[in-house]
Amino acid sequence: MDKSENVCPLLKNPGVYNPDTIDLVNDTKERKYWLPCLANMVKKFVGKASFLNPDYPEAAESAEICFQKFHELVVKAVEDPSILEPLSIRTLLEFNEDNLQANNFKDAWYTQKVSESSAALKEFKDRIDFIDSIADFEARWLEIVTGVLAGNVFDWGSTVVADILETSTNFGFTQAMSTIEKRPWFRDNLDNWIDRIKKESYKEAVIFVDNAGVDFILGILPLVREFLKQNTRVILTGNTSPALNDVTYDELKLYSQEAAKNCPIIEKAINTDQLVMVENGQKGPCLDLANLSPVLELCQVMTSADLVVLEGMGRAVHTNLYAKFTVDSVKLAVLKNEWLAKSLGGQQFSVIFNYETAT
Repeated sequence: MDKSENVCPLLKNPGVYNPDTIDLVNDTKERKYWLPCLANMVKKFVGKASFLNPDYPEAAESAEICFQKFHELVVKAVEDPSILEPLSIRTLLEFNEDNLQANNFKDAWYTQKVSESSAALKEFKDRIDFIDSIADFEARWLEIVTGVLAGNVFDWGSTVVADILETSTNFGFTQAMSTIEKRPWFRDNLDNWIDRIKKESYKEAVIFVDNAGVDFILGILPLVREFLKQNTRVILTGNTSPALNDVTYDELKLYSQEAAKNCPIIEKAINTDQLVMVENGQKGPCLDLANLSPVLELCQVMTSADLVVLEGMGRAVHTNLYAKFTVDSVKLAVLKNEWLAKSLGGQQFSVIFNYETAT
């Protein structure tokens, strides 16, 4: 198969596209921070493996094997970045997911995703009813976008968030909403985007989603629903293979259909192909737009899109922060890593909302 067939057709300059924001090969300072940071994240899973995988008796032992293999790579890569081609946060996290799969973790965070999604579905109707109660157009869209950002806080790949979720018994969507910084955000041209959608609805939006559970159900689905109300066709795309607590393609379908039971708008959209779910070919929590799903469907269905939405640190900051598109794009995320936030000029939990017009 021609590899060009897997390249996002909406990239402005695919020939010079580099998915990775941070240069771990040439920047020794970044490399010496991120390699131990990622190793620490992998090590944290060892202590959770048995709890998250109750039907796998050797979970803790296998997780330790995965950590040791990752640690060995990291030790070598600190001095020799050519050991992984290319060495990046994206490829390191993919290496970890390959390790987990090879050691019989078919979906290491499955139980966490199920429990969080079940709880979020119970709140979904109240969430969309509250959004519908906001008559003012600008205020309603601000509430929806803030909800996406709040949902994106629920990221078990973030050490600081994992610590909060593990130690707090009552940290939910409402509490996450209160953690979102006051506007103006660190990067904030939301008003320009709202002006754009007030003047003219988008014809088709492609949304690259992030985490399962609260993020997808209480953050992304209300956004999808608002697009649908504007007669925008929506393509939701999720990972082909499991990675951390990210929502997979199969889970996109499952939880969209579950949410549809309490939302006629989403139910109708699924039945009429106004809302479409497609896999994106990714096996890690980042996003390489030059290596999308080999089944071709995503690249084919998104050719008529006039908006790309990239959600979350993995897809919009660690990768694709500087990617340019031939259509409008929105990149939004909460910076849950202090080092990364400061390197960009912000603080931990700073918000990025980057709206860029078609170039």
